Amino acid sequence: MTDRLIRLMRIITLVQAKPGILARELAERCGTSERTIYRDMDALSAMHIPITHQGHGKGYRFIGDFALYPLDWTEEEMSAFAALPSIMNQIKPILPAAFESAYEKVMAANHKRRADSAVTEQQEAMTSADKSAAAIRDQPPFLIPILMATLSQHTIQAEYVLSDRRERKSGRIDPYWLVPWKQRFYLVGRSHSERNIQIYALSNFQQVEVLDDVFVKVHMHVQQELLDPYHEQHEQDQIQFKIRISPRMASMFRTEAFIPPMRMAESRDGSLIVELCVTNVVEFISWLSQYGAEAEIMEPVFYREMMKRNLRKWLALYK
Repeated sequence: MTDRLIRLMRIITLVQAKPGILARELAERCGTSERTIYRDMDALSAMHIPITHQGHGKGYRFIGDFALYPLDWTEEEMSAFAALPSIMNQIKPILPAAFESAYEKVMAANHKRRADSAVTEQQEAMTSADKSAAAIRDQPPFLIPILMATLSQHTIQAEYVLSDRRERKSGRIDPYWLVPWKQRFYLVGRSHSERNIQIYALSNFQQVEVLDDVFVKVHMHVQQELLDPYHEQHEQDQIQFKIRISPRMASMFRTEAFIPPMRMAESRDGSLIVELCVTNVVEFISWLSQYGAEAEIMEPVFYREMMKRNLRKWLALYK
């Protein structure tokens, strides 16, 4: 699970360094497959990292001004970059004319960052006990294990305090979503003991253990009022889908498209390959289900796999 977290951070760095980078390039740089990159992009979208896909052949970039702090080097990276002057004369003939001045600017920016970091560390050392307590409260101690359990769909065994009654409880929880709201994190998950969806403040968790049990999200149509406090935060999120409509239903789809397609192409067999941006995924999949086997989700892979899991569950129910 730690490897995936490291890869997610590397993807964010690569998208910032090269806006428009393709999934194929990301896969090569991260040493993984394109399929894995698509799953990672779905995970980053679920965590509200504002990365968008610009369309076929145009790659990924950030929305707005989101960025990691510039030059977030490790000591090894800094040492390697600082060693360039020792070989500069040897490689200067093959370097662009502006490289040397660009190098000087990068090094100057890094020195400024290190100076700012030193000042920040000094200021943090002088903060009061109250501010330190607030910082601890704002950084839930179990954020990372719960985040990784959410991404890998592993059940957790947790001890937590109920906010309304201050009652300490324990039990198994299937972590569905992590929701940031008003500078706090909340977990939306299925309680095994209550057998329903509940919202837990991460600051109320006392103990968390990630179990080996893998869960499937069985409550895909969560009541809207459960997520009302977070609705405004999600309403602008968009996910790009690619779907295939069979030749038999192609004409009907053209006249009754739920969302205006970004692109639509007819294949040789008469089927339609449609690309569209979806804001309300649950409503979209519910609408698409009316086509049954005549409609196929091709991308994102996450929702294709989700549909396959649901179909297996429904098939098992009717055996």
